[in-house]
Amino acid sequence: MRIVLIHPNYHSGGAEIAGNWPPAWVAYLAGSLKQVGFEDIHFLDAMTNDLSEEELRKRLVELQPDIIGCTAITPSIYTAERCLEIAREVCPSAIRVLGGIHATFMYKQVFSEAPWVDVIVRGEGEEIFAEFVQAVDTGRWPQERHAIRGLAFIEPDGSIVATPAAPTVKNFDAVTPDWSLLEWEKYIYVPLGVRVAIPNMARGCPFTCSFCSQWKFWRDYRIRDPKKVVDEIETLVNDHQVGFFILADEEPTINRKKFIAFCRELIARGLPDRVKWGINTRVTDIIRDEEYLALYREAGLVHVSLGTEAAAQLKLDRFNKETKVEQNKRAIQLLRDADIFTEAQFIVGLDNETPET
Repeated sequence: MRIVLIHPNYHSGGAEIAGNWPPAWVAYLAGSLKQVGFEDIHFLDAMTNDLSEEELRKRLVELQPDIIGCTAITPSIYTAERCLEIAREVCPSAIRVLGGIHATFMYKQVFSEAPWVDVIVRGEGEEIFAEFVQAVDTGRWPQERHAIRGLAFIEPDGSIVATPAAPTVKNFDAVTPDWSLLEWEKYIYVPLGVRVAIPNMARGCPFTCSFCSQWKFWRDYRIRDPKKVVDEIETLVNDHQVGFFILADEEPTINRKKFIAFCRELIARGLPDRVKWGINTRVTDIIRDEEYLALYREAGLVHVSLGTEAAAQLKLDRFNKETKVEQNKRAIQLLRDADIFTEAQFIVGLDNETPET
């Protein structure tokens, strides 16, 4: 059973200012597949390698996979759909699978636009995709397609079926990513000129900000054992020479006790001398943790991206953000005082905004 995973060749100048980001979804998905016995896994990073359609076509012809998986966020959905259309042209017998946030919520639209997509994985993919691949491998697909939770597909009569949602991955500590699939020399964090990784410490978010899809996608909040996260980071540093990482979590500081334990474990292993890191978080967490900011900096935290979202209270209230403008300002000042680089995120383009505002 040969499986090819594709990261579509979508580019956005703003997202790439700081460098090429390693697609962590590939490592986590491949790790889960290998845990259930599938070893023949290949990865085509069409984005980082800027693969043309002809180059993608050539690689797929060479690999001749049985299953082709692709991911998409909303800006990359049409590129992802095109990847799988090319797959149909050159590997017509392969099963074409699409996952990611956009496909999870917009599966009906995706099928209307791209009927060549055979299956959509809805939600976090490790367990769903592994179960699907096992069904294909044992000859139970497509006969038993309705028994696999978290999928969507087109029936022979043209109707679209979404099976019941799959449970979230409860034993998050058991998820073991396979980082070896990535071409690490190509993932560079430009400000520091070092290799960059994006590991997970937690999934989900207890907040329900109206603009955000993450709490809907990941559903419940789960956090890993801090020591296991540091084990993974140590592997990234030792085996792949990673010099900077960003925790992929929406808000890794939610659980202060575990975040502090994570920082202290990094310090105990001497990792801050070898790797620096950054996070995304809420301004309220920074204010809450004022007394611990020096510890966070000692552990190697050098970059915090704050969800400030707006400079007007009316907009913060509209976003259901549960924060105040004064808190935004306070958090930024605290981080500056702690010698931690601060990035403030803002949402623009609301229906009552103009280019001037």
